[in-house]
Amino acid sequence: MDRMSCVSFPGRQGWRLEGMLHEPDPAVARGVCVLLLSPGIKGRVGPHRLYMRIAAALVPHGFHVLRFDFHGLGDSEGQLSEQALVDVYNAVQGGRYVDDTRAAMNWMESARGINRFVASGLCGGAISGLLAAEIDARIRSVLALGLPVALEGGPENWGQHLTRGQLGQLRTGYFRRMLSPRSWARFLGGRSSYQVIWRALRRRGPGTSEPTAVPDNTNPLFAPAFLSLLRSGRPILLIFSGADRLRYEFQEKFLERYPDELGALRGNYEIRTIDNANHVLSDPLWVDQMLAISVNWLDQHHPPVHERICAG
Repeated sequence: MDRMSCVSFPGRQGWRLEGMLHEPDPAVARGVCVLLLSPGIKGRVGPHRLYMRIAAALVPHGFHVLRFDFHGLGDSEGQLSEQALVDVYNAVQGGRYVDDTRAAMNWMESARGINRFVASGLCGGAISGLLAAEIDARIRSVLALGLPVALEGGPENWGQHLTRGQLGQLRTGYFRRMLSPRSWARFLGGRSSYQVIWRALRRRGPGTSEPTAVPDNTNPLFAPAFLSLLRSGRPILLIFSGADRLRYEFQEKFLERYPDELGALRGNYEIRTIDNANHVLSDPLWVDQMLAISVNWLDQHHPPVHERICAG
């Protein structure tokens, strides 16, 4: 049975953080708390109540679930100083909410005696959990949905950092729209990004890459945090949406750059893809697939108490 209660605890900057705690039946409790960390500027409910569905699925399996608003978001105190949304996103990727994540763990440890955590969340929540895990060993694993690797560049220059996979997706879409009068009207009316169209339609030979003169927008904090977590033996599950640009960025801006290190640590991380899904998993069927993958992985790495006793 899911016992849900409102909770409030102090953040490290002194602001009160507000959230909801879902508690399992004590008879099946595993002593592990899944932290559902807020994505981007969205609050503890998540897009289309995604976090509510995740909590409802995990609690019957014995997991505590804590979802809360980071400072400056939702019901929590504090404010954001940035004027542009892209700057907020990049601040999140720079670790803005690592302290809030650790404050949530401190509260769970003092209020419920739980000191074993799974850091989870969508997009900004996923990177916040990864960066927190790098410096806090109480996070025993990371379950990341749509984990971002690259910093945001804003609408004026996002096309400069497109990966090969993204360009391929765009190329297919452009060909499909060639017979669309509306698309031609947009193109001829100057409302299209001609630079992006040119890059997408220009075919490059196998093994070639984009010019290196364009600055790389890879988050410099990403690789050290990811590799550090794997070296410590703590597992990572990455679930990407098939129609999401983030899976291409992860492949081309991380996996392809660290083949030797990742090859030695391959058993510590798993990558799964929800075919055709969008970034926020807006179709309930996509959510069901994600939950089935997640529960199976959590059972493997955080088994019920009686299984841990037998194994010991």
